[in-house]
Amino acid sequence: MARKGKVGKDPDLSDLMKAIIELDGKVDVLISNRGYRGSMDILGPEIIISHLVEDIDFDLDRCMVSPCDCRTTCKEFFTDFLQRSAKLVGEDRVEERKIMEMRKELDMARVKTPYRKCSRCFDEVYAMFERHIRLVRTQNSYVSEDNLRALIVRMDEDAVARDVVDPVSNPQRLEIMKSLVSQPMTYSMLSQRTGLKGGNLLFHLQKLMVSGMISQDQERGDYVLTEKGNKVLRYLTLITLDIGSAKWA
Repeated sequence: MARKGKVGKDPDLSDLMKAIIELDGKVDVLISNRGYRGSMDILGPEIIISHLVEDIDFDLDRCMVSPCDCRTTCKEFFTDFLQRSAKLVGEDRVEERKIMEMRKELDMARVKTPYRKCSRCFDEVYAMFERHIRLVRTQNSYVSEDNLRALIVRMDEDAVARDVVDPVSNPQRLEIMKSLVSQPMTYSMLSQRTGLKGGNLLFHLQKLMVSGMISQDQERGDYVLTEKGNKVLRYLTLITLDIGSAKWA
């Protein structure tokens, strides 16, 4: 998230501040276009971690309830908590137990909140924390058997079925996703490629967009495979290769 800073009267300082703000904006654009994993490969973990840490103060100011007599105390706690979660990204291996302990720490703090409006702040901090943890898991390829079992136990089966399994359970939706691997496509191109027409094609496109597998360019109208959709296709391919259940054209 690009931040606006106050530019001082010193011309050298002014130029430096403008350069920093411009660079910060470019990092935001890179992350938006390539995702954190792709950005990590280009910039390295130190820059990404620094960017995450710097964003914490801005994001908390934006999302926390105001006015509130607990705001200063809560912000200090949230800042410390989120800085620690952001720095996990740079660690070679992160045990699932450590993530669960941090989540429990946040849960315990939430129980002690004095106001109903506190839920809004905690919901936002939970979302920021989960973004950090998703990045940790994409960076850390190591998953022990104990970690894997813990993840399986905690799996939200309804969310997995709704957001992952159901969208790709239909062969026509899989064909749409496969068609978008190489390049974005217009509605008419997808219709020609898949043989789907009218409301039938629109139904499947809507299903894939709602689940985040594909998106539509607002200016051009082209359909694009998202980072999530690309990952799902890659893992489906690897799974079917591993278990030998698919026939390949």
